[in-house]
Amino acid sequence: MRGRINAGLWAFLLGGVALSGGDPEDEVNVGAGEWSVSGGLGYKENVLFSEILPVDSAFNYLSVEGVIQKDFIESGAEWVSIFLLDNRGYWQVDDLPDETFGMFLSEFGKHMTVDGRLAASFSYVYLNQAFDASFDIQDENRIVLTAQEPGLSLEWASFLWQFKYTASVGASRMYFADPKDDYETLDWEIEFDYLISEGGRLFLSSNGFVRDYTDRVARDLDGFRLEETILGTDQRGIEGGFGQSFRFLGLDAELELEVDFSARKDRHSGYYDRDRLKYGLDWSLAGEKWDFGLDVSYADSEYLTQMSEDGELRSSKEWVWGFEMARDIGKKWNVFLRADADRSNSNETFFSYESNSVLLGMRYR
Repeated sequence: MRGRINAGLWAFLLGGVALSGGDPEDEVNVGAGEWSVSGGLGYKENVLFSEILPVDSAFNYLSVEGVIQKDFIESGAEWVSIFLLDNRGYWQVDDLPDETFGMFLSEFGKHMTVDGRLAASFSYVYLNQAFDASFDIQDENRIVLTAQEPGLSLEWASFLWQFKYTASVGASRMYFADPKDDYETLDWEIEFDYLISEGGRLFLSSNGFVRDYTDRVARDLDGFRLEETILGTDQRGIEGGFGQSFRFLGLDAELELEVDFSARKDRHSGYYDRDRLKYGLDWSLAGEKWDFGLDVSYADSEYLTQMSEDGELRSSKEWVWGFEMARDIGKKWNVFLRADADRSNSNETFFSYESNSVLLGMRYR
């Protein structure tokens, strides 16, 4: 979640919010027909991702998540819905709003052939988060980003022995408190999976989107507004990796490695052109009462025309890692510890920051 919210934060400043850093359903940790409630206390450094005015704060945490599913055996169809709501209330600053992320996804799928499935889905994402936009320590400037994005998508998946491919297309609209920043997105993805062994797979996907803004104007190569031109951007990407399930020290383990490259293009002047290369690692361990999870990613973003304050092309490098450990203390309860770290180094000072947090809580399911 941290990675997703933060990616959206910076993408908003650069010309649009892109909340997804991964599939939203990956954030739900319950099975079909289950729900859970989590609560806890934590502490976060640099809550507002500021380079010059960091604010550290304790916070209270509340999360609700669940999955419901209905199978229609005679017709070979199924309906599944998942939801997630996370809220963090910070204590340090009285006027700092809660950090809230919400997601709902409902999908209806049907097996059209022996090895093929067609699914249609509706999704809704909500985000409320504050961040610091101060350029001068004497002139404090906080911005509250509130956004919501409904979307529709269609997906076809087919299986043949050890080979699987999935093709999807979707449309969504992002709404902000200031409607001039609203935009519409048409996205697509084709993914290929190949089972190389028991529990092992290789995957490769190609993806992209076309995005049109409602009223945000484009800029020329020097950054000046083109008042008669509404901004539009396109992106193409490719992602590949390896996943493996295995036993480790008597525990069930899963390891996934991936590499993701994306190229964003400004349809007008090229001012927002950017290439991004990301490496990711996810590792999880599960025992009878214990669960461990580690996710690490590194992203290198290079702008093709924008210049930084040092006179060179703008660039940034970001490390994000998270660790979670949970232990069951009964049939319905467990305790968990979550630690996150996020560091961005950029030759544009405003986009350099470091933020760390730790959270201790209990979950009922």
